[in-house]
Amino acid sequence: MGMKLFLELKNLFADLASTLILGKTKDAAHLALILSEKSKALAEELAK
Repeated sequence: MGMKLFLELKNLFADLASTLILGKTKDAAHLALILSEKSKALAEELAK
């Protein structure tokens, strides 16, 4: 489970970076929210 979340985070960071480069701030805000949720889930998984 932890590895899957880590890979999802990696992909989200890449998507966020490209979205910011393209200047799509609304899309970037949405991705940042998802990134936050996934980061929290990974932290909880690693804390077990």
